Amino acid sequence: MKTLDPQEKKFSGQEILRDLIPLNSLTETRYKEITSTLTIEDVTAGSYLFGEGDRDNRSIYLLDGVINLIDSSGKVTGVISAGTDPARYPLANQQPRLIIGRAATKSVIAYVDSTLLDVMLTLDQSAEDKSVLANPAVGEDWMTRMLQSEALIKLAPTDIQKLLQTLESVNVKAGEVIIRQGDEGDYFYIIRQGKCSVTRLASGEGWDVPLAELGDGDCFGEEALVSDAKRNATISMVSDGTLMRLSKKNFVELLKKNLVHYMDYDLAQASIKEGGTWLDVRLADEHAGYAFDNSINVPLSMVRERANSLDPEIKYIICCDTGRRSVSAAFLLSQRGFDVCVLEGGMNKSIPAELLGVTTDSRGEAVTDKIAAVDAEIPASDAQRTSPGTRNDAVKDLGKLARLQRERDEARKESQAAKNQLTELRQEISDLQTHMTGYIAKAIQLESTVQQQKKAREALTGHIDKLADQLTSPAKRK
Repeated sequence: MKTLDPQEKKFSGQEILRDLIPLNSLTETRYKEITSTLTIEDVTAGSYLFGEGDRDNRSIYLLDGVINLIDSSGKVTGVISAGTDPARYPLANQQPRLIIGRAATKSVIAYVDSTLLDVMLTLDQSAEDKSVLANPAVGEDWMTRMLQSEALIKLAPTDIQKLLQTLESVNVKAGEVIIRQGDEGDYFYIIRQGKCSVTRLASGEGWDVPLAELGDGDCFGEEALVSDAKRNATISMVSDGTLMRLSKKNFVELLKKNLVHYMDYDLAQASIKEGGTWLDVRLADEHAGYAFDNSINVPLSMVRERANSLDPEIKYIICCDTGRRSVSAAFLLSQRGFDVCVLEGGMNKSIPAELLGVTTDSRGEAVTDKIAAVDAEIPASDAQRTSPGTRNDAVKDLGKLARLQRERDEARKESQAAKNQLTELRQEISDLQTHMTGYIAKAIQLESTVQQQKKAREALTGHIDKLADQLTSPAKRK
């Protein structure tokens, strides 16, 4: 392998990259696709390339310079130099990283998306590869963009391979309507080449309201397939182009099952206590009627535009009344890389009755249902003395009491946990102070040793000077 001259900044010699493993096993088409997405960077000496425990989903290659591999104790366990055989392989390529990588000298590094590389290798090495890339006349940026999406990163390489083999190519003309508002969902689409416009009828009738324009690599048509609902918008071609489409059956098998996960109420509550957040995708008026405490309300129709305001570090438990809207929201957010789960069965079936303003008796039967049955049998005059409003208020008070009791118990647990954490922190501070005292003592001792050595050095220098004078004095006398 050739070591790069410092002036070869553009790496015009493709043989350097072509010699890297496993890039050297790719066909020319796949190799060009990978190298078009590859990133090359100069790094200064002392720069860290990755840390222990990192999950960066990157294959990192050393093209020039020297890299040290360091364990958690700070010991250098390996040195890799450009031009050697180890440099042909990705550096410490386990995920999560088991070791630290740091540049020992000024170096040049290449980064490759590991998922994209794995997919390309799978497609190349599969005997059944039908390749949707058969037409080289059409640009393939759409596939790179699709394979690097957050949605496909979560799929196994075999599922991605099956997805690419199942996609059907369709040529379309400008002005052609691809899906129409109100129709049943049948296909999921990816734009291979061309542009589409998204419109929706105002109030379900009248004129089309433009919503968005989509281009190469964009996807559409998933909402009706995820929620088994009718199309909620019309999408038409603005230009001639090519679409890749996936049937509803294959969409459910390959994408929906991988991107939409469910969680029952008990597990959801446990997740919330561990830092998760309820994301309620019902309408604002529905949320105002009843909702989980501290839940965030983002109606389904606003999920796309408000996704950027959500915290990607938080796990969201998505809820609605039946779960149907939750599934659509979960798919949309999963595509954008969020960690989400759907409340199984929806709020109407999953959560305890008292949270919805309904109290149950010892056998679990809803008290409000019994009240309604009794009301049908008692005389009107008796019913007036016990108004429905009074009974409903009492039921709601019982639900509120149960909720407050739970909040009190949780607050006590949190308080105790905080006390325990404070005790641990105080102990850590004490230990640090002890260590610091030791370090200061060592520093003082070292300073004293340095001073002693300095005096000894000065005395030795003086002794040498005297000996020099004695040796030169007879010569001067002569």
